[in-house]
Amino acid sequence: MTTDFENEDKSHTFVAYWDCLGFETIFDMTSYERTRLLEDLSGRDPSPAPNLQHMTLRARFNPQRNPEIWVFSSTVDEDTLRKFAEENPQALVDMIRENGRNVYRTAPVETRIK
Repeated sequence: MTTDFENEDKSHTFVAYWDCLGFETIFDMTSYERTRLLEDLSGRDPSPAPNLQHMTLRARFNPQRNPEIWVFSSTVDEDTLRKFAEENPQALVDMIRENGRNVYRTAPVETRIK
């Protein structure tokens, strides 16, 4: 996974949202921007994009799930990242934390009942 934000043309910027239950969103912002431009030029209705404000509000209202929102860059496609998130979510989270930029993160809470 490549993580330099000013990287080669094949690199895409992703937004990822996860919590203690796993990944909720991995969204390719680079592909969305290209698609949106083509839709605007052709006069079609725009495709919905993930709303970072809604993600942040969801995270703020669910602190018990320890949600995190990150932005990262990768040369791996969205489908491969989603598959990796299903098969080995902790490894993907570790790579994103090491190389990405944090947008939102709650402080870990110690639970009374485990």
